[in-house]
Amino acid sequence: MSGRKRSATKLAIVAMLIAAGAVVALGIIHVRTRHQVIQLGYKLTKANAKLRALQEENRRLRVEKSVLTSPDRIQRLARDRGMAPPATGQVKVISIPPELASASRTDGSQDQR
Repeated sequence: MSGRKRSATKLAIVAMLIAAGAVVALGIIHVRTRHQVIQLGYKLTKANAKLRALQEENRRLRVEKSVLTSPDRIQRLARDRGMAPPATGQVKVISIPPELASASRTDGSQDQR
């Protein structure tokens, strides 16, 4: 073989190795990307399941709150414990002068409603 043919053969081998390396690199990148997509899919499925469970728990708690705070239920429980609405004259309204009301709020206490 002449020097030119040998040099062309070496150049062709180098070009094929570079092309093969590029194909392998692209394959690795593709596999890695697919793996990440699958992992994210699993995480998304898990997050959606948790979201559904939390939404269902929230719905259940709202229903429970509604049942527990029902005025009819509260009146029944109060009657069962011997409570009754106050008789006429039992409730006294006390007016606090504005200067005393504002002074009691500046000492750090809060309105307890």
